[in-house]
Amino acid sequence: MSLRTRLILTFSLVVFLSLFIAAAVVAVILQSTRTKNATAQLEKMALPIYIQFRSLVSGQSTLAEVWTNLQEQAQSNNVYIILVDNDGNIVRQISPKKNQFTLNIQEYGLPHDLSGETSGSFETTAGIKYLYVAYPVIRAPLTSPIAAARLNTLILAIPRSGLMAVWTGLAGPFLWSGIFSLIISIVIAIFLARSIYKPIQRLSGTVGLVARGQYNQKVPVEGVKELQTLAVSFNDMSAKIQESQQHLRQFVADTSHQLKSPLTSIHGFAESILDGTAADEATRSKAIQIIADESRRMIRQVNELLDLSRMQAGQMKMVREPFNLRIILDQCAEIFALRLQEKNLHLVNNSEYSLPVSGDADRLEDVVCNLLDNAIKNTPPMGEICLSGSRHGINVEIVISDSGPGIPPEQLPYVFQRFQQSAGLRGGSGLGLAIAREIVLAHQGKIEVASEPGKGARFTVTLPATN
Repeated sequence: MSLRTRLILTFSLVVFLSLFIAAAVVAVILQSTRTKNATAQLEKMALPIYIQFRSLVSGQSTLAEVWTNLQEQAQSNNVYIILVDNDGNIVRQISPKKNQFTLNIQEYGLPHDLSGETSGSFETTAGIKYLYVAYPVIRAPLTSPIAAARLNTLILAIPRSGLMAVWTGLAGPFLWSGIFSLIISIVIAIFLARSIYKPIQRLSGTVGLVARGQYNQKVPVEGVKELQTLAVSFNDMSAKIQESQQHLRQFVADTSHQLKSPLTSIHGFAESILDGTAADEATRSKAIQIIADESRRMIRQVNELLDLSRMQAGQMKMVREPFNLRIILDQCAEIFALRLQEKNLHLVNNSEYSLPVSGDADRLEDVVCNLLDNAIKNTPPMGEICLSGSRHGINVEIVISDSGPGIPPEQLPYVFQRFQQSAGLRGGSGLGLAIAREIVLAHQGKIEVASEPGKGARFTVTLPATN
């Protein structure tokens, strides 16, 4: 069963149940109201009958005259009249119609020995309920034939409409109103189901396209709030899948590009050893050394590519702990001290004593070391490299500048992209600055570069400071 059909059936069932409950409540309320009205009308009708009966009893009327009068009153008012004695036994029953069976009432259950007017209801052995009004009979003269009959209480009764009778009376109006309401509700349900079903149908179709590899799919954000939230979540998921696939394709392309050169070298020198081109021991040793060097370069490049891909996909976990960044800057300066000496370069470290940040100390050390490595590579002998760390309000700023040839202006926007190498002295795998940028971004920071040809390059890293 489709979602649309279920929504329509559910809505129709709710309407049907609502009508049924409303009919039941109305029937109960209506029955109670009708009972109250019937009792009030019975009391109003019974009072003249009682007054006339009392006058007959107090006079010299015979029993036959009393019965005849009561029969006329019963017929004219369509009411049952019952007379009981002092013990509650039925003395006489008078039906509103001639030749009609009298009520089969359990004796001793009727009111008697009353001090005043009373009302209530009783039930026959057949289960039919009656409303009654009862009056005490005044004492008749001892010589009256009424006194011999021991009449004690006059009861006037009418049948009470049962709940089923009320239901029967309401069946017609409620049936037609129910049919009309059901038709209207089905029409509304169709439009409501359409407003819910159509966005889900579009979403289902779009999911199928994504499953077939068409990742640049989006669904309109429309419908009820829950469907809008679902559409937004789906669009976010689709964008992330597309980004992930782009990273995967880029990773494959980058890997192929980077590994092509070392693989070519390894293959060429391995062939030279196999086919005897490298005949002497020195040539073979050189070929083996090149193969070993290129293999290590391949491993390093693959590891860098994997790290960069994990960072860009948000899968690289960064440690979050507070530390003093000044310690990292001093460690990096010590690591490169020998290379600086070999190349006859001067490093100026103008860093403040306290640079509190929170993050992954090892990863941030990789950033500083990468920038220092680039600065050393691109600074000619007798040159100077400046390293400084300072706090500016809520941020900590690291600046590494060199006195090398600088970066051409047209290449500055692409410095932090994969395999982007500037002209001149800059070299390496082309992944270091891209990795450094991802690490800084993961720490909610930013990295910038400024350079003029012939005046060196200046890299600035800005990180959030901690208290």
